[in-house]
Amino acid sequence: MKLLFICPATVKNGMLHCPSWTKSIVTFLDATYVFVTRHVTEPTDASVGSKTVRVYPLTQLGDLTGDVDLVVIFGTENSYSWYALQTCEDKNALNKTVMFLQGISRACYEHYTDGVPEKIVNRWLFRDLLRKQNIAAEKQAVKERAEKEERAVMLSRYFIGRTSADRSIVELYHPDARYFKCGDILRDCFYTGQWSADNCERHRIFICQYYYPIKGFHFMLEAAQRLVPRYPDLKIAVSGYNPVQKSLTQKELKDSSYIRYIKSLVKQYGLEQHIELLGELNEEDMKREYLKAHVYVLPSTIENSPNSLAEAMMLGVPSIASDVGGIRDLATSPDEVLLYPSSDTAQLAQYIDNVFSDPSLAAKLSEKGRIRARREYDIKSNIAALQDAFSQIAAQK
Repeated sequence: MKLLFICPATVKNGMLHCPSWTKSIVTFLDATYVFVTRHVTEPTDASVGSKTVRVYPLTQLGDLTGDVDLVVIFGTENSYSWYALQTCEDKNALNKTVMFLQGISRACYEHYTDGVPEKIVNRWLFRDLLRKQNIAAEKQAVKERAEKEERAVMLSRYFIGRTSADRSIVELYHPDARYFKCGDILRDCFYTGQWSADNCERHRIFICQYYYPIKGFHFMLEAAQRLVPRYPDLKIAVSGYNPVQKSLTQKELKDSSYIRYIKSLVKQYGLEQHIELLGELNEEDMKREYLKAHVYVLPSTIENSPNSLAEAMMLGVPSIASDVGGIRDLATSPDEVLLYPSSDTAQLAQYIDNVFSDPSLAAKLSEKGRIRARREYDIKSNIAALQDAFSQIAAQK
């Protein structure tokens, strides 16, 4: 089977850098691969593990659709997806095109600013004026992506997803489409290693990403200020952009309105000594931070199928997550992950306190979460499900 992937891939030093799910498919699925991306300007070869693939510019997509068995588009929410679908329609290739559901833009729009004061959403900082985009404008951009996503769902015929949340989008906008459920495959390093209470740093919380409102870090800070009196050594370690690493001028000019809001909350709650900004981390660094933490927290206002929670569970890190989007598909039992209503910071603080103070609860979450993750993200079974889906779609031509 010859597969053509359309995804946000780049080629650097002869290596293809692409979403981990895509890389896993190329690594484990026996097929021939062609890639199309907007990030290259001319055809080139690139390595993915032990395999070599041919990579083409997005503008050449129309010339390639006739020579493949299946066109695979990653992410209904991406800007290139609507263009790719239209191109496939023009080439009468929709019958061999399948879309991977990643985010859910409509839900992201609806929950983008949950918990952020309206005056913060609508204000304009110097950086916002330069970029002509404040938080309200960011939310509007998500709405526009949602509208394109809805048109894409209505046009496409086949979908691959992972949760009841993304399936509901297909059923809402295209009830006659075929939906195939295929579990995710995580980055290689997360299939080895295991969290241990003896080796973690007590009262340390790890969070992935915080630099835009949908990740809910403002809720985490509100919960943290409830915990500090009982845990004066509390530490919140956060991966991603670190404005503290910039010069003073850059900090003032490049801070987004949301980052400035986060800084004000840190000061208001007296958390300056409790926040550790880690900067951008590679997967091995991420793994070390998971294993170092006493608990992993996902405070997002909306998610579909977050890899960060999956990685934490796979390593056996006791985890707490907001009960939004597709989260409940990943953890159906309170023995696996503690779920709380997204805006209920008192409940979040209580759950963190429970994990900190009860070793037996931490041990149970570690064990049961890891068992669930090993089942959900099993490479062999998930690749088999994907192979079956691809075969069924190709047979419909």
